[in-house]
Amino acid sequence: MPKVLVIDDDMDILEMVQTVLSNYNFNVNCANSATKLWESLGTHDPDVILMDIYLGDADGRQLCLKLKTTDRYRHIPVILYSAGNISPTSIQESLADDFIEKPFDIGLLAKKIRSFKN
Repeated sequence: MPKVLVIDDDMDILEMVQTVLSNYNFNVNCANSATKLWESLGTHDPDVILMDIYLGDADGRQLCLKLKTTDRYRHIPVILYSAGNISPTSIQESLADDFIEKPFDIGLLAKKIRSFKN
C-alpha cells in the first residue's frame, strides 16, 4: 500500500484528501505545517509527498526545493498543488515532480501518485 504524506494548512482539505485517498488504498499521513512536515518525515517513510503551495507558515515550493536538495529526502516524489495562479517556472525551480491544480480530480491525483510508486 503506497504511503502518502499530505501537507496542507487547511484541516478540511487534509481530512477530505485523507479520506478519499484512503478509499483508493493509500496509507495517508497528514501534516498541517512546515514544522510538522519535518516531524512526519522523521517518523514516517512516505513513498510520495502531496503538498499545498500556500501554507500558513511556509511556501511549498521552497519546502520542496529543500527536500529535493537534501540527500536523505531527494528520492521522494513531490506533487505540489494550489488553486492560485502558479507559474510553471516556479514549479520547475522547486524541483517538484509534478503539479496539480485545485480543485483536482481525485481519480487523476490517485493515478499520478501510483505512477511514482511503479
